[in-house]
Amino acid sequence: MKTKALVFGFVLAVLTTLNIHGQGTPYGVINFSNLGRTAEDRVWLDAVGTGTQVPAGSAFMVALYWGPAGALTDANFIQAGGAVTFAASGQFGGGNRTISPLAANGDAVSIQVRGWETAAGARSWEEALLLPGNMVGKSSWFDMKTKDPIDTLPAPTLGLQSGWSGFAIVVIPEPSVIALGVLGLGTLLLLRRRQL
Repeated sequence: MKTKALVFGFVLAVLTTLNIHGQGTPYGVINFSNLGRTAEDRVWLDAVGTGTQVPAGSAFMVALYWGPAGALTDANFIQAGGAVTFAASGQFGGGNRTISPLAANGDAVSIQVRGWETAAGARSWEEALLLPGNMVGKSSWFDMKTKDPIDTLPAPTLGLQSGWSGFAIVVIPEPSVIALGVLGLGTLLLLRRRQL
């Protein structure tokens, strides 16, 4: 009797696993965190490795973005889950994030973290880009294997990956500064043409 129950339980587990793999959209899971990492793996204000690490609290936020593995640009990356504030100096802990849709469960994807200042009311990185004088920044992107949802191991942590390194959140130049830079460059080009 006990053997029949074990066999029945085993068959039920196999069928459940096959059913899970056979239904729905394939996805992967990543632990969105850099908690406990060294200084070079944290987020900085103005310059990486010098100056000030982003303070804990709600003045700054970060979000996880992803695209296809081997991406050549981050232009079409999409956000995975909500943004989080900094839990400690230059460190964030956003928990597990689902990356979907994928070609197969646990596929590799390109990952990037984007950060911004919230003081001007920006609720997203895209909104923050439109606010001159606001602070924004983003990490380099790199390929990372996601966790297959059927796997019993914990999700891979972003901050522990060899491709991860800290990044700087910097001030977006005011339009007048950009205009002055373009005007100065134009003047230099005109002077150069006259000399030829």
